[in-house]
Amino acid sequence: MSALVEIAAVVERWRRNPAAFVREALQARPSKQQEAALRAFAHPGARVAIKSGHGTGKSTLMSWLILWALCCFTDVKCPVTAPTAHQLQDVLWTEVRKWGERLPSLWRNELEVTTDTIRFKSCPSFAVARTGRKENSEALQGFHAGNLMFFVDEASGIDDVVFQVAQGALSTPGSRILMAANPTRTSGYFYNAFHRDRDRWTRLTFSCLESPHVAPEYAREIAESYGEESDIYKVRVLGEFPGASDLQFIPSSLVDAAAGKHLSKDQYGFAPVILGVDVARFGDDRSTVAIRQGLYGNILWRGRGVDTMTFADKVATLWRGHAADAVMIDGNGVGAGVVDRLRQMGFAPIDVQSGSASALRNCINKRAEMWWRLRDWLRDGGSIPDDEDLRADLTAPEYQYTVKGLVQLEKKDDMKKRGLPSPDLADALALTFAVPVASRNAGAFERRTADDDYDLFAL
Repeated sequence: MSALVEIAAVVERWRRNPAAFVREALQARPSKQQEAALRAFAHPGARVAIKSGHGTGKSTLMSWLILWALCCFTDVKCPVTAPTAHQLQDVLWTEVRKWGERLPSLWRNELEVTTDTIRFKSCPSFAVARTGRKENSEALQGFHAGNLMFFVDEASGIDDVVFQVAQGALSTPGSRILMAANPTRTSGYFYNAFHRDRDRWTRLTFSCLESPHVAPEYAREIAESYGEESDIYKVRVLGEFPGASDLQFIPSSLVDAAAGKHLSKDQYGFAPVILGVDVARFGDDRSTVAIRQGLYGNILWRGRGVDTMTFADKVATLWRGHAADAVMIDGNGVGAGVVDRLRQMGFAPIDVQSGSASALRNCINKRAEMWWRLRDWLRDGGSIPDDEDLRADLTAPEYQYTVKGLVQLEKKDDMKKRGLPSPDLADALALTFAVPVASRNAGAFERRTADDDYDLFAL
């Protein structure tokens, strides 16, 4: 085999595996966080968003991928942007120069790095730096190539108008984009990638606590100076968005404490098995089935575009498979079809009307009551999976008090006006609190009146 054929085979392997390129061509050892991002970006059409604490190596990651793109592809263009020239030239371009020196001589001798471009002397492909300011909204516009790869550093600081202008180029078939930032803002294109538009993105979080590139002393110093509950700690250490407004119904701290506890429902064999079923109203909503037994909670199934008959069959299968004592379904609107179908099949689902009267005197309706009980359950030690979508859903709704002092949860339509998706996963879990279930008796349920004791909700 000739040397050229061998080189072509190596490049082809690197093209499919950016992590192999980093390890072999650059002699670098990516962290587990960086490795996950490298895998995600390997696929044509990749959309990768990374929220990160300070110093986890996100700019290094971008420099690796820029060099990977130029070394492994022909007809490639890499528009690179950041809010400031400092971030582009003093940080990112410096990283490219440093790692470019480690390339094998075949590529290193061809590499040419100027103030705003990176290219190989004998190749038309290039990476170009463009500052992404509002007055420079064309930063990501007008690029055309067989392989387009966009890189956005400190994306939280990029004005939305820059992304809006870039939509044409970003829609090019097979184009890829990687954007990363300290998550300082709770609005904008970057924030929406983790919330309203989350299904379009591969979303990663680089916490300092899990990064080998960050000294443990850093997190301790931030915690001592500002507190672990502070927004500065969330953003700079955990790589999480700052806390929402005082109107947030379920605090992020409660959700963080509940996520990933690894409790098992087998620990709560004495407690009833309850399924909550939220039925999608619109095309971008998700039909969802949640389970709760004691302090154990989980999402069993989620999906879009499923009709009510098919979804009813799915619920029936899960009902039998988990020997549920009660299945509570949002019977509003299209949910009524699922309730009716299950009754035709011989089941006895509980039809929950979220707008009906609350059994709690401080809540305006059943929906506010269910979420109130869900919040109390989390405070009492409830466990949920470490699921980014479920986290977002639980912390999304705001609340207010009516003129009579009753708690009113934010409507889904109002959430959509704020750019947030329907909190379907959290709604399904909240539905498990609609009616108390008296005892563990597979396949049956017993309703209680509003005046009965509700201690079972603390299980």
